[in-house]
Amino acid sequence: MTKILIMGAFGLLGSSLTPYLQACGYEVIRHSQMSQGDVVADLTNWDETNSILNTVSPDVIVNLVACTDVDECERSPQKAYLLNVRIVEHLAKWIQQASHGCHLVHISTDMIYDAEGCQQEHEIKLSNYYGFSKYAGEIAASKVSSTILRTNFFGPSSCASRTSLSDWLIQSLRNAQQIKVFEDVRFSPLSIQRLIELLELVIRKPQRGVYNLGSKEGMSKAEFAFSLAEELNLSTESMKRDTSDKIKFTAYRPKNMCMDSSYFEKVFGVCLPTLKEEIKSLES
Repeated sequence: MTKILIMGAFGLLGSSLTPYLQACGYEVIRHSQMSQGDVVADLTNWDETNSILNTVSPDVIVNLVACTDVDECERSPQKAYLLNVRIVEHLAKWIQQASHGCHLVHISTDMIYDAEGCQQEHEIKLSNYYGFSKYAGEIAASKVSSTILRTNFFGPSSCASRTSLSDWLIQSLRNAQQIKVFEDVRFSPLSIQRLIELLELVIRKPQRGVYNLGSKEGMSKAEFAFSLAEELNLSTESMKRDTSDKIKFTAYRPKNMCMDSSYFEKVFGVCLPTLKEEIKSLES
């Protein structure tokens, strides 16, 4: 039985991934920095990280720990470095010295892109400290046996303390809350359900490398919001189109994060869905 250690198992993605992998028959050990984890450790501390990894001795580490607050990363680059880089360095250091083979599945971001069209893995453009720190984490992960996945996702959250983009949109529309959605920002996310299924595939058939993992035919965040409302028969009277340039963010936001995920499709032998298909899947 493959032993999987999920770092950050109680976050937005981990809360859905853990029960799915358990249902697939894997032995899953959940890490947290809080008391609810099967193992508890501050992963920015090498001694604590080394201790739990030696105790668990996993076959696969899935790293979901990150500082994903883009503005917080800009305000506190030290925090971004500790959570997005140093932790990955510690995981890689342990894998290098481990007596048995261990594979790292590392979740990265689509926010390292910002150009026209659907971008391939080599077309990197770093525009804020969040993207920079996540890319630095990729470099650390690439020094060992690892699958690095650049992705974005939406769908029903199983995490009590976190809501997804689609959760926020649905709740806002149901409450007739006035919101603005950006028509100048494009992306190509997957549903949480699709992503966890593909993560299981990566764990079952690991392939070393860096891969985009998103839907085909991305769209603007405004188009995504209106398409989601249409599928769920929600009124859009309280939702207005706008542009991100009018919002005073601390950190710059990329305008186009759409990814070309054909390399992942080729290596793992899958056909990824369109974003419209993923939106429709939320109905079921």
